[in-house]
Amino acid sequence: MTPWPIIPADVVDWFREVFSEANRRTCERLVNVPNIRETSLDDGFIESLIPDTAPHLLLSGAIVRMDAHNIGGLRRLGWPPWDFPNPQRWETADIAILVFVYRKETLVAKKIGLLQSKRLYPKNNDVEDADELGFRLGMNAFIRKDGIQAIGALHRNFDFDADCTYGAIQASSEQTKSIDTLNSKFGSIIYYLLYNPHVLPLRISYPIVERIRVQKTQIGCRVVEASKVHAALAGIGDNQSP
Repeated sequence: MTPWPIIPADVVDWFREVFSEANRRTCERLVNVPNIRETSLDDGFIESLIPDTAPHLLLSGAIVRMDAHNIGGLRRLGWPPWDFPNPQRWETADIAILVFVYRKETLVAKKIGLLQSKRLYPKNNDVEDADELGFRLGMNAFIRKDGIQAIGALHRNFDFDADCTYGAIQASSEQTKSIDTLNSKFGSIIYYLLYNPHVLPLRISYPIVERIRVQKTQIGCRVVEASKVHAALAGIGDNQSP
């Protein structure tokens, strides 16, 4: 048997199918809970990949294996004592995907992808966010909610269209600078994973009558080169979002 000159087509097809399903399931999570925390979208994205991380034997004889890791954490919040003397850390990636292709027992190809995830904000900018105080309060942050606010949360609209922004991407931020620094040193190793609804425009109204099912995605999750995202920041002011 001669070595493969290229990666077999069914390997590429297999990965495309796996990530297409992850796209659909993650979009479905977003549209059912449109103000969901970005970290919960990360969890859902990885969860949808896990069933396919075991080694798979394909018709070409290739064996493909994948590892998916949530490498985001809480170091960016506050000043944990174990991080002294660094008062704040900036994460450059949230998700790591490692893929391996074997020919029998021989590893013939591997790829590592680092993804910095950001979600599209609805027009009302009503998005649950991870904050230091909330994590310190723990369950009390949910139990001790103001009654009027709780009632108001039952009836509201979430609108997504082409004018919405990725609110957690900000021009001239320390995070974008860190990503640029790493990519300049090691090549394009960090990409943005942009979470979007499956279609635009889209309105989601609370209370939801029934669970929204996503069959196909026209927009959905997009992986974009960091250089292209940062180029979009060049025309806006500091701390503004694209």
